[in-house]
Amino acid sequence: MKRSYIHKSVLFSILLLCMMLIGGGSAYSQKKKKKKSEKASETVVLSEEQVTELEHYFLEGEKYFILGDRQKAYSFFEKVLELDSDNAAANYKLGQILLENRELNKALPFANRSVELSPKNKFYYLQLANIQTTIGQLEAAEKTYFSLVENVEGTENHLFELAAIQLYQKKYDDAIVTYNLAETKLGTMEEIYQQRQQIYLKQNKLDLAIDEGKRLVGLYPNEKSHVLNLGRIMISNDRLTEAKEFLEESVKVNPDEEELFILLAEVYRKNGDPEKALQSLKVPFGSSSVDLNAKIRTLAGYLGMLPNEKLNDPLMVLGEILVGTHPDSYQALAMIGDLHYNVQEKEQARSYYLKAVKIDGSNFNIWQNILSLDMDLRDYDGAIDHANLALETFPNQSSLYYFSGTAYLIKKDYENAIKTFNTGKAYTARDNNMKSLFHGQLGDAYNSMGDHEKSDASYEAALKAKPDNDHVLNNYSYFLSLRKKDLEKAKLMSGKIVKAYPENPTYLDTHAWVLYMMEDYEGAAKYLKMALDFDPSAVIVEHYGDALFQLGRIDEALVQWKRARELSSDDSTNLETLDKKIASRQLYE
Repeated sequence: MKRSYIHKSVLFSILLLCMMLIGGGSAYSQKKKKKKSEKASETVVLSEEQVTELEHYFLEGEKYFILGDRQKAYSFFEKVLELDSDNAAANYKLGQILLENRELNKALPFANRSVELSPKNKFYYLQLANIQTTIGQLEAAEKTYFSLVENVEGTENHLFELAAIQLYQKKYDDAIVTYNLAETKLGTMEEIYQQRQQIYLKQNKLDLAIDEGKRLVGLYPNEKSHVLNLGRIMISNDRLTEAKEFLEESVKVNPDEEELFILLAEVYRKNGDPEKALQSLKVPFGSSSVDLNAKIRTLAGYLGMLPNEKLNDPLMVLGEILVGTHPDSYQALAMIGDLHYNVQEKEQARSYYLKAVKIDGSNFNIWQNILSLDMDLRDYDGAIDHANLALETFPNQSSLYYFSGTAYLIKKDYENAIKTFNTGKAYTARDNNMKSLFHGQLGDAYNSMGDHEKSDASYEAALKAKPDNDHVLNNYSYFLSLRKKDLEKAKLMSGKIVKAYPENPTYLDTHAWVLYMMEDYEGAAKYLKMALDFDPSAVIVEHYGDALFQLGRIDEALVQWKRARELSSDDSTNLETLDKKIASRQLYE
C-alpha cells in the first residue's frame, strides 16, 4: 500500500499559519491547559494527552483546509472545539469555512467568539467585520473596526474601512471624525484631505471643501490634479471671483499647464468676458497634449453665441489652431465647419465637412450637414453625389434617399426622383413622418409627369401616414383644383392648413384658388387679401385681380394686374398673359 504524504512546503505553510493564529489565542506549548467551563465557573485542565490530541486535530483541519477539502477541515476544527470550546483559532477557522461557503449567519457566531477570546488578533476582527458588512450589519461593523484600531497596535490604516462604511450609511459627520482620527494617528495623507473634501461637498459645506482643497495644493504643489480639482469646484459652485484669483495666480506659477487656461477661460466666459476667454484658450488649443474632446466641447459652448461680431474672428482663429494641432482629426474639421455654419459661411462650412468625411465618413450627422448645405446652396448635383457617397456607408438611412430624390425632383429629372424615392421609402417602415415625406414627394413627381392616378395615390398614402402633413395638404388640394376634380375634398384639405397656419401666404393663396375654382369668388378674394398682408408677391396680387374681375370689379382688378406687372421679373412665365389682361381688360386663364 502506498503511503500518503504532504509536501514539506505545504506542511511548513500549515505550521506557520497555525503559529500566527495561535499567537493571539491559546498556547499549545504548555503540556496542560486550564479551561473555564461554559456551564460552571470552575477551571478545566486539559491533560497532556488531550493537548496532543487537540494539536493533532487542528493541524489536520488546517491541512485539509489548504488542500481544499473544506468538509473534512470543518470536522477536525469541530473536534478541536469539543476538546476546547474556548479555542479562538478553531472558532476563527470554522467561521472562515462558513464564510467561504456563503453561510454567513452561521459564520457570525464563530467570528464573534474568536474576537472575544483573542482581542489582540487583527485577523479575527477583519473576518468579523467582513461578515457583518456583507450581511448588512453596518453599525456592528463600525464598532468592530473601531475596536480593532483601539485594541491592536499597527492597525490604524483600517480606519479607512471604517470611514467607508460610515460614508455608505451617509454618516458624514462620523466619517469626518474618523478621518480626523486617521490624520492624528497616521499623519498627513493625501487621501484623508481628498475624502474630507468630498464629504464637505456632499454636505454643501463649500467653504470647508475649498479649505481642504487649498491644503492639498499647499502640501502637494507639484500635483496638478489638486489645482485643477479646486478650480473646478470653485467654478461649478459659481465662486467665480475666488476662482479667477486662484487660477490667474496658478497660471503664473504653471505657465505651461494648459488645462489651467481652459478653466480660466471658463471663468472669463461666465463672467461675461468671452473675448478674454478666447484669448486664454490659445495656449491649450495649440497643445497636442490637451484632450481633443475637451477642446471641442469648449468651442461647442460658444456656438450658441454666434453670429457675433466680437467673437466670430477669435473663434475662427481658435478653430484654425485646433485644425493645425490636430490635422488628421475629423472631429476638429467638423468643429470648424460648425463654426462657419453658425456665422452663415456655408461654402466654408461645407468645405470643412467634406474634408472631415474624407478622413472618416462614419459620422452620419456630418453627412446630413453636407446635404443640407448642398440644398441651401442649390448645388443639386452636389447633393446627389454626396448622398450616393454617404449611402456607401449608410445604405439603410432613408434621409439620404430623400435628399437625393428631392435634388432630382428640383432638377426636373422625375424618373430618377421617382426611382430614388421608391427605393428610399422601403427604409421608412417604422417612421410615419418620413414615410409621409417620401409619399408626398412621389406625389409631386408623378403630378409633374402627368400621372395623376399615381400622384393622387401617393398623396393619399402620405396623408394616411401623417394626416397633418401641410406640404401634402397644400399641393394635393392645389393640383386637384387645377384639374377641377374633387373640389370639396380640396376645400377641406386647404381649409385645414389655413386654420393651422393662418399667416402662411402660400396656404392662404392655395385655399383661395380652390374657392376660386368652386366659383366662390367672394371667399377667394377674402383669402387672397389676407395673403397679401403677409406676402404681396406678383402671383398673389395677380390672383387677387382675377378674383376681383370675377366679382365684376374690373377697375380694381386692372389696378392689381398692373401692380403684379410691376412686381414681375422680365423672365416671368406668365408675363405675356398678364400683359394681355391689362391691355384688353379681360380675364385670360
